[in-house]
Amino acid sequence: MCNNECDALTEELAHPPELMFDFEGRNPTTFWQSTSWKKYPKPLQVNITLSWNKTVELTDDIVLTFESGRPEQMVLEKSLDYGRTWTPYQFYATDCLDAFTMEPKTVKDLTQRTLLDIICTEDYSRGYVWKNDKTVRFEIKDRFALFAGPRLHNMASLYGQLDTTKNLRDFFTITDLRVKLLKPATGATMVDENNLSRYFYAISDIKVQGR
Repeated sequence: MCNNECDALTEELAHPPELMFDFEGRNPTTFWQSTSWKKYPKPLQVNITLSWNKTVELTDDIVLTFESGRPEQMVLEKSLDYGRTWTPYQFYATDCLDAFTMEPKTVKDLTQRTLLDIICTEDYSRGYVWKNDKTVRFEIKDRFALFAGPRLHNMASLYGQLDTTKNLRDFFTITDLRVKLLKPATGATMVDENNLSRYFYAISDIKVQGR
């Protein structure tokens, strides 16, 4: 962390986006950091867009590791046409009803019939958390398990479904991914307007595995 100031124009005080994609395990940890919530109560909204310029079939969970508290509201979106149009992948909130007028669910609530449903989960939106609980996930493997079994022992069944069901195959396929950060962690308390510099987003790692 910078002491009291972050400045993208000064190398020693900068947290540029490429620090989300360098090698993990460095000490100190490298990370990207947004501006702080100086314009509260105006929303602090930031988009992070990843573009591959090719089609990618996801093979494992998407994992974001936060150095700040995990956002109280965010949306993961996908594109299949190189960023021309976007559709939600999953909503995240401390209160799904309040944030997105959606009942909270988890992937374990899904079935083969409802696999393509877009859900809002409250599992990853608690604010300031323990060191080993800083990740936000989009659970690809749990969705695979609906066809391949809980230990993914029947991948032939999954691949058979992917080969014959275009909507299912498209669900696990992306050309671009976008993270919409909508509300930073506040620690489940009232926002301290005398200390707005403590509210921001910081990400040390994004993992997207595919082929």
